[in-house]
Amino acid sequence: MRALFFCLLLSPLVLSGCDAVTRKNGDWFESSGVPPGQYDRDEQDCRIEAADYASYDLHGMSGTSYDRNRAFNNVYARCMTGRGYRPRPYSENWLPG
Repeated sequence: MRALFFCLLLSPLVLSGCDAVTRKNGDWFESSGVPPGQYDRDEQDCRIEAADYASYDLHGMSGTSYDRNRAFNNVYARCMTGRGYRPRPYSENWLPG
């Protein structure tokens, strides 16, 4: 019973870390009212900007894969929201449609 309690208690912490393990892409943002061609160009520009940032040494150190993914996701999200796209709700990104 204790093991089940601890699993339920720790599962949100483990799942919250999954966001930095994967790299974000256009599926993480809503593009309501934007033509598909414009959305594709904006998404590609943001992906390139984030990849360029993540390829440099982070804070003067080489950084781990986890650090690079976090940096990529932060820059990508900042770029996409700066262009007017809204992040999709968390449940829509992880749960099957």
